[in-house]
Amino acid sequence: MSKFTVAAKRFGGFMKRNAFYFLIVLCIASVATVIALAVTHNSGVNPDSGLNQDDTVLKPDDKNPDDNKPDDKDPDDENPPAPKLTFIAPCNGTVLNEYSLVASKNPSLGGQYETHAAIDYVSTDLNVFASADGTVKETGHNKLNGNFIVIEHEGGYVTKYMSLETLPTLKSGDKVKQGQTIGKMSTTQGTEFHKGNHLHFELYKDGALINPLDVLVLEEK
Repeated sequence: MSKFTVAAKRFGGFMKRNAFYFLIVLCIASVATVIALAVTHNSGVNPDSGLNQDDTVLKPDDKNPDDNKPDDKDPDDENPPAPKLTFIAPCNGTVLNEYSLVASKNPSLGGQYETHAAIDYVSTDLNVFASADGTVKETGHNKLNGNFIVIEHEGGYVTKYMSLETLPTLKSGDKVKQGQTIGKMSTTQGTEFHKGNHLHFELYKDGALINPLDVLVLEEK
């Protein structure tokens, strides 16, 4: 009899003597497998996902609860609205001549016809004020304008103050505040000397003359 036949008979005898125990072990393994699958299914977590049973799983359509919390920062705090630019009357006085694009005779020019794209003011104290915050663009003197000052403002606005008593002490690039005294009205404007002491006030928007009364907030300084 060969060695293989002897070994096979011995193994068969061993299996017959211990078959009962093998059956018990097989049953226990089957039950354990069923229990493990049931627990995994009820937890709703893939055992290979690396998540614990207590971890929250968000579906693609779910929103994180933290997304609904209000942002502590107000975007307006970082970008506050810019203050609105306003213009006030350049003196504590009254209007002598209004803005007009209708040509009329000018006695100072020998009866020559011309328009008046400005406002002329008279005042008892003669003081002239900056109509709004801005930066001095130019100061000077000539026969037509007299002593004058030009101030640039935000938004493409420019104001020009003519017929001042003396040449302004302010220089190009100086900052001025609304209501700041910039001179006194006089008769230095050659084209309007017949009007006596007055201020010839012009207002420009993007390089074009406009009616100052369309934007002025009329109040005393």
